[in-house]
Amino acid sequence: MKTSLLVPVATSIFLLLLAGCTGIMPDGEDKVSAVEPVTTLPPGKEVTIQIDEKDTSKASVRVSFSGGRGQIAVTDILVRVTHPDRTVHSGHLPPVKGEELILQGTRGTDRIEVWVTLNTGSTYRIIDRDLPYRTRA
Repeated sequence: MKTSLLVPVATSIFLLLLAGCTGIMPDGEDKVSAVEPVTTLPPGKEVTIQIDEKDTSKASVRVSFSGGRGQIAVTDILVRVTHPDRTVHSGHLPPVKGEELILQGTRGTDRIEVWVTLNTGSTYRIIDRDLPYRTRA
C-alpha cells in the first residue's frame, strides 16, 4: 500500500520541480537560462510601444507609449535594457499615450525587452530585440 502511494507522490514532486521557474523574469533576475518567447497581446488588447534609435551623443534609449485599443487594460509596462557586459537598466513606462522613458544604453549593441501587464494579471513579453548603436553618417 505504501509503495502504491509513493509513485504518484514522487511523480507529482518531480513534475512540480520540472515546471518551476523558467525564462528571464521581468524583475531582471535570471532564473534559468531558457528564454521565454515574445508573445502578442490578446485581440482587442493591442498597444504600440515605440523604441527610437539610440541618441548619438549619449547612447540613451527613448521608449514611448503610443496607445492602442488595449490601452485601458494595461496596468504596467516594464522596459529593460541589457548591455553587452550584462548590466541591466530598467524602468516602468506609464501606460498613458505620449509618455516616454529614457534608459541608458551603450555604444555597443544592447538588448531591449518590454513586458506589458494587463488588468487580468497576465504579463506578456512583447518586444525582445537587439538595439545597435549607430553613428552619424
